[in-house]
Amino acid sequence: MKIRAITLGIDQYQQDKAGLDPGIGSFFTKANSLFAEQGFQCRTQRIALSPFVITSSKDEQSARSSIERMSALCKDSGIRWFCVPFHAVKQDMTRINAVAVDIAGQYKNAFINHIVTENGFLDRRAVLYASSFIRTVSQLSDNGFDNFRCGTTFNCKPNGAFFPFTHHCGHNGFSIALELVPLCVEIIQNNQNKPLEKIRTEIIDGLLPLLKQIDEINLRIEKNTDMTYFGTDISLAPHPEHPEHSVAYIVELLGAERFGSNGTAFITSFLTDIIQSLIKRSGIRSTGFNGVMYSVLEDPRLGVLGSEPESLSVDSLLVLAAMCGCGIDMVPLPGDTSAEEIASIMLDIAAIAIRLKKPLGVRLLPIPGKVAGQFTDFDHDFLQNTKIQKVKYRSCPGSLFDTDKPFSYVS
Repeated sequence: MKIRAITLGIDQYQQDKAGLDPGIGSFFTKANSLFAEQGFQCRTQRIALSPFVITSSKDEQSARSSIERMSALCKDSGIRWFCVPFHAVKQDMTRINAVAVDIAGQYKNAFINHIVTENGFLDRRAVLYASSFIRTVSQLSDNGFDNFRCGTTFNCKPNGAFFPFTHHCGHNGFSIALELVPLCVEIIQNNQNKPLEKIRTEIIDGLLPLLKQIDEINLRIEKNTDMTYFGTDISLAPHPEHPEHSVAYIVELLGAERFGSNGTAFITSFLTDIIQSLIKRSGIRSTGFNGVMYSVLEDPRLGVLGSEPESLSVDSLLVLAAMCGCGIDMVPLPGDTSAEEIASIMLDIAAIAIRLKKPLGVRLLPIPGKVAGQFTDFDHDFLQNTKIQKVKYRSCPGSLFDTDKPFSYVS
């Protein structure tokens, strides 16, 4: 099993930059070494920053300086990516987006996260600005790739491991993301035709020792590096390197005739329950989503289904967001999808996140010059190509988003 990511969260405003920079390199060296001693390979190492608040030209200048320094540090230290979060609730979004667009264009190792909820409140104006940002970023390349690095988060707590849906808060520390899909596939295949209850027992019994082992390694890393261990996210996350490294494939192994058919939500809830049971029974520190991730462009089976007529849709993914782990993630859309329609999709995800008190995110990729049914054209180790999904070309009016007052539910 691979460690998907070691994500180090740091406060970029920390005064002791001279001491912090070499400490980052030594942390990853020690962490990778301790995992390697136990036979674990780490796919990526990453850095998450604290949210930027942009209210003045001085803030803009400070943010640009911090990001330039962080990008250079990551390149020099072999750190693949860093995440730049923006606190967007009741903020000057014109300033924020000016900085964010420049980052997306200039620093290809930077992810960007618009945080548009706070304490149960939703900033609808920030949602529309975030969707306008997505539209702008889609034009930075011919194939629309750059929105791979851009997300919007709803009700997400700090110090998670998955990009771009994270931000740092508190003491410098780290979180871990795992790749449990291949192990789950193997266990299910070895127990085919057995009752779901038996398969659930086999998955839990098979993964418990592994999770405890990883947690013990993380505690050793904490002790040896003085970096706080925030926790591990044991979400089922796909990767396109092998056809069976697919969460949608797991759903079909468990009984769905085809992913998206009736019963998919039930099987999603079944898997989510297993994840929550594993956290409770193992006693590990946990952080992040800890759910079932349906990331279309990262999941080999979802990529195939997305290429078949009527097999996958934004609406079906929206329904599953009530049960899944990350929301609507990595979905290619027609290049002419309006900012209002993207924002309206975000509103639906925000409603689920706030009402169900769960973390969710949105990552959509409008593909410039292309329409529904045409194929994406990516060449990246985390992505596979699929057909562009249909949209309705209907949305909430812009006036619904034109308010300075954050929205909250009465009850």
